[in-house]
Amino acid sequence: MKQKRILSTSKGKSGSIFERFSSDITLAVSTQWHVFPEKFDWLTNHGFGMEYAPNHEHFNLTKEHLSSYVEKDIPIRHHCYLPGFEFGDIDAQNAEQALQMHMKAVDAMQGCGEQVMTVHVGLPPFIELDFGRVKENLIRLVEYAKQRGVTICLENLRRGPTSNPEIVLEWAELSGSAITMDIGHAVSSEQVGRGELNVLDIIKMFSHLLMEVHFYESETDMHHAPKDMSVLGPVVEQLLETKCQWWTIELDAYDEILRTRTLIQDYLEAKVHSLAA
Repeated sequence: MKQKRILSTSKGKSGSIFERFSSDITLAVSTQWHVFPEKFDWLTNHGFGMEYAPNHEHFNLTKEHLSSYVEKDIPIRHHCYLPGFEFGDIDAQNAEQALQMHMKAVDAMQGCGEQVMTVHVGLPPFIELDFGRVKENLIRLVEYAKQRGVTICLENLRRGPTSNPEIVLEWAELSGSAITMDIGHAVSSEQVGRGELNVLDIIKMFSHLLMEVHFYESETDMHHAPKDMSVLGPVVEQLLETKCQWWTIELDAYDEILRTRTLIQDYLEAKVHSLAA
């Protein structure tokens, strides 16, 4: 039987979404090829799943890094973080090279954990995009991946076209991709900052395609961990109304990762007890 990396909550009598949470949600942490094996082992020893970002110069390392953890049934998904390889590039040759690089990442992850890979559009802000090419190549990538049993998830960013949730939703629906919602990107986006939308609105908008979330509080030139649940508490409650069952903590410091898990656990425990009272 597979090991589940989950958050456990006390069982009350309310039959609420909070009680069902403990058996449904896998809590993972982002990790990259260059911190193998130290961070991989630390995550495994502390009961987390992993979201793995590969080395685009050596995709053969993917299986080498992950095979022993796959054998231990550690939950693993994939984060295709390839800044500079933009498959929507206005330059057709560069765009094709980037698309082929993403396809190589799909090939490399075969047999390595859950066959789910998150991708980005507009990650390097200095690359000019051709929206028609974005759509065309995202469709090609989704189809290529689907033929190999891989689900592609499009991620929202803090800036650029995919900071607009309506564009993310349009491109996802057009291509047949799922969505990875980066909570910190949404919190820190210009539309949310101007009060045109709030994060809960975006979760509702994405809910039918939402397959994963990246969980931290906000982003500037780095990811910021929550100090309390004043911002992320309502986000947790809204997420539990969806079918999204994979939450990735996108933080590097070990103490912040553990503290974030504790904050979520304590928040949910309090909610369960209040509903059961």
